[in-house]
Amino acid sequence: MAVWFVTGAARGIGHRVAREALRRGHRVVATGRDLAAVTDAFDGVAGEVLPVELDLLRPEAPASAVEQAMRRFGRIDVLVHAASRTVRDPLQETTDAQARALFDVNVVGMLAVTRAVLPVLSAQRAGRIIAVGSAAGFSTPAGSGLYGASMAAVEALCETLRAELDGFGVCVTVVELGRFATLPTAFDRGPLPPGDPYKAASAILDLLTVDDPPLRLQLGADAVAHVEAKLERVSQELDLWRPVSLGTVFDLDLPRQNGHRPPRDT
Repeated sequence: MAVWFVTGAARGIGHRVAREALRRGHRVVATGRDLAAVTDAFDGVAGEVLPVELDLLRPEAPASAVEQAMRRFGRIDVLVHAASRTVRDPLQETTDAQARALFDVNVVGMLAVTRAVLPVLSAQRAGRIIAVGSAAGFSTPAGSGLYGASMAAVEALCETLRAELDGFGVCVTVVELGRFATLPTAFDRGPLPPGDPYKAASAILDLLTVDDPPLRLQLGADAVAHVEAKLERVSQELDLWRPVSLGTVFDLDLPRQNGHRPPRDT
């Protein structure tokens, strides 16, 4: 059975993923900023779980959490990034403090935990990194600028990690979540039905059974719809403006263009 290292495990999708991993017989390092809250969240839950305090705003915290995990289990097989903050205000109404606080957790914190776990995965030459992101990181609606920007950064990091870890046996996936119901009132909002967090957790666990998992996985009907709509818009714009885009290249048949010589390979 695998060892799952889950951030943001006290609640939300992170908690669902950790519980599903335990239900399937895996071992879990459940981390969160408030150790008491993490411990309470898994009180009475069957399975082998290690609650660990992990405050993403403390630079030394990721290494300490990984050390505790290795001391208990001796390995880490799956890293799940599920801790995040949300700001849903128009950009003109947000503050620099909000932007820094959001990126410190969603981007800098995620990267710090990844750097702490990577030596373990690389030494094992096997493992998975799963970042629970948002469809807003691919197609950002009005009112979600800061949050969407942080999720877009997470996607960029995951895409880079996937390329950098090619050949090391470590696969990277970013999950583009749609709207998931964690409260009953969530079913009353939006034109598309919200996703079931238990089914989302199950889908994330199933990634471990796939030899070649996707770089991006959309979960939720609205996530699929948003991604499809943006892909169509981008494709249309690309075709419409293709002459302008390609018209900016150097014409190597001319000695000069606008007073500049084209670059030549040496």
